[in-house]
Formats: sequence, structure tokens, C-alpha cells
Amino acid sequence: MNQYRYTTANFLFISHIKNTYERYYLANDDDLISTQEHIDRASVVSAYERSITNIIKGFEISAALPWHLVDDVYIPINCIGQFHWVLAVVELKNKVIRVYDSSLGSRKKAILYEIKMLSKMLPSYLMDSGFFEKTERINFVDCDAYKDNNFG
Repeated sequence: MNQYRYTTANFLFISHIKNTYERYYLANDDDLISTQEHIDRASVVSAYERSITNIIKGFEISAALPWHLVDDVYIPINCIGQFHWVLAVVELKNKVIRVYDSSLGSRKKAILYEIKMLSKMLPSYLMDSGFFEKTERINFVDCDAYKDNNFG
């Protein structure tokens, strides 16, 4: 009864990832804003974070299944406002993000930026959503992506 299970995330998911990424990794003007502005920005980011966690848990209307019930998550990504999309497939069990692009070329750098954001932010939200408590523990030594790494 091994069935392949997947779900999809809509374009809002990557948009929320981008907004939180810019707040946590690219915001270097914290010293220049007032306390009230800081609180306002934090509350906006908090709303994005709740939405990301709810998508992972399957609580958002656009979410098909909670992520702990699937093997892979398909995330469509628009390449920085261009008329070009790629598909990121998050293999949850193997902890790998695969990128499928029909037109490799000069747009490759834009794709790497989007995937970089996703790879930095996604582990935190998986932990925050309780994903790892709801799935079987992953043995990193057996994961293909980590075969050549030393864990000792």
C-alpha cells in the first residue's frame, strides 16, 4: 500500500517566504527605525509566518494536505516578476529541494535566489509547525543527499 502522496503550495507560499526572508536576512536598517516602526514591521512579518505555518499544517484554504502526510511538496516559483516559472519539488523525507526549469539560461541566477530563500527559511517553519514530531525520525546517514558527509 505504498502510495506516492504529494501536495502543492500556491504562489502565496513563496511570497510569504520572500517577505520573511527579507525581514530576517536582508533587513540591516533596524538601527534607523523607531520602536513603533519596528513593532509594525514585526506584526506584518508575524502574519506571514502564521500563514506559512498554517500552509504546512494544512489549515489554509489553498492547502491540499498537511505536509506530514505527503512525500513531496510542489511549489511553483515565478522568477522575479518575469513571465517564467520553475517548479521546486521539496522531497520531505530526503530533505532535498529539486528544481525543474524548462528554460535554463540567463535566468538561472534568479532561480538560485528563490531557492536560497526557500532553503534557509523552510527548516525553521517545519520545526515551528511541528512537522518533525508528526513524522518518523529521519536518519541523515541513510539520506542520499547526505551520503558523502561525515557525521562523526
